[in-house]
Amino acid sequence: MKPKSGKYITFLPDGIDVLVSQKDQSILDVAVREGFALDHTCGGFGTCGTCRIFIRQGLEKLPPRNEIEADIAEDRGFQDFERLACQTEPMDGLVIERPSKDVRNRD
Repeated sequence: MKPKSGKYITFLPDGIDVLVSQKDQSILDVAVREGFALDHTCGGFGTCGTCRIFIRQGLEKLPPRNEIEADIAEDRGFQDFERLACQTEPMDGLVIERPSKDVRNRD
């Protein structure tokens, strides 16, 4: 059960609620810190598109894509709910799904 204060996002398919740290600037930061395997071959600069995630709840809370993400999204034909974890701020209540090929790397 999560405490009443703090900002949480939920990772699917794991169904795990994760507290967002003040140091987390992106969903990718949260995923890496928590040990979720999420490809990011460009190091989180938004140039490769490998950290694509699906926003399953809370899309309306997110700002529009920045220019970097918009270019990748247009090039790859992303739907509105497909975002880059490295370019998306972790907002309270988001439910995100990692592509099914990803696995959890945590002891």
